[in-house]
Amino acid sequence: MLKTVSPYLFFNGTCRDALKFYSEILEGTIKGVMTYGEANEQVADDPERVIHSQLEVDGQIFMLSDIPKDDNTMLQDRNVYIVLDFDSEEALTRAYNHLKADGEVQMELDDMFWGAKYAKLVDKYAIGWDLSYTKPA
Repeated sequence: MLKTVSPYLFFNGTCRDALKFYSEILEGTIKGVMTYGEANEQVADDPERVIHSQLEVDGQIFMLSDIPKDDNTMLQDRNVYIVLDFDSEEALTRAYNHLKADGEVQMELDDMFWGAKYAKLVDKYAIGWDLSYTKPA
């Protein structure tokens, strides 16, 4: 049925910064960036806003884009969090420490009853993250 599921993250003019931020934290590769101007789209307030970009992390694709106009109503009332399941406690702790900077921690990184180390936060770009590492049994 499904071939892949890819999160698509939207920003209000900060897509380039967020793309760099996430590529460093998640050790990903930026696969391409296209602006509204390069796409010959006239709908954006600024032709340098990003209409589409991709970040590859361990074979997983994240898509990122700026909304065309300075209008935060497009970004309000979202109820989605991106779940990242890490392969080591060190990778989890590293990502948590970077993502929580200037963000809002909703659940501190801690051991959970289901055998995982887990945290929940919203980062400085208003993206929600569930971070987890399941400890070996």
